[in-house]
Amino acid sequence: MEQALTVSVVIVTRNRAEWLRETLDSVTGQSRQPDEVVVVDNASTDHTRDVVLSFADRLNVRYVHEPRRGIPYARNAAVRSSTGDVVAFIDDDCVASEDWLKCIEMPFLRDPNVGAVGGEVSYDRVGDGTVEEFYNRNMGTSQGSR
Repeated sequence: MEQALTVSVVIVTRNRAEWLRETLDSVTGQSRQPDEVVVVDNASTDHTRDVVLSFADRLNVRYVHEPRRGIPYARNAAVRSSTGDVVAFIDDDCVASEDWLKCIEMPFLRDPNVGAVGGEVSYDRVGDGTVEEFYNRNMGTSQGSR
């Protein structure tokens, strides 16, 4: 029997306020709404805080400032600030599909031994970067796996 879980969405960001807005928009459109959203601002100098707070009427969102620059500091601050049974990370330059969070939660509901899950990555700008090349080379794609 499936048991209810709480899910925290975590976003680490630095000086990408407008991209973050798009990410948060995609989180508001989830078929399975998050129980909380934790945005860790990793020493931004733009209007990141204002963007996060503008979502307070649509999401249970928390703004966390991490002054030490670096992904490890920011992710650790995010995990410390999260209260969910499941923590779902999404980058500040990503847009989640409508069922992203539902698909993240499902394996945890079905099997208590699941510790982590991942998903498919697709790119808006094909041929635009090293991450895409690394992913295609090492993880395979739906267009042609290794």
